[in-house]
Amino acid sequence: MLRTPKSVPAAVAALGGGACMAAGLVMGAGAASAEALSPMPVGDSQFGYLATHTITERAADLQLPEFIASIPVPEEYKLANLAMAARFDIAVDEALASPGGCVQVVIDPAPVGGGAFSYGFFAVEGKYCQP
Repeated sequence: MLRTPKSVPAAVAALGGGACMAAGLVMGAGAASAEALSPMPVGDSQFGYLATHTITERAADLQLPEFIASIPVPEEYKLANLAMAARFDIAVDEALASPGGCVQVVIDPAPVGGGAFSYGFFAVEGKYCQP
């Protein structure tokens, strides 16, 4: 079940990795690989959340990327906000392409490149996810 984001321009999807937002950086692959993998390792200073398959489906149903894209931010961060929404959308699509797949979120509160935090969205193969 692949979705087409309504308010996230497709051209921004290619910016998913390495884009800045008001308080952080998006980390993770910038382009869709159409493949869910094992969970990403979470370092000692990082925080990680592995959504269940049901929560991942709910995120798709709620059109969460469209909500993220609509969050009001200063104009200089709008493109980065759209990139974050696009990356999340890609991760959800990749995860749901795997039976039982889910999304993992990894947050680094002390990124090397500056900013207040870095975050990444990753598609996880169903065998690693709770229902």
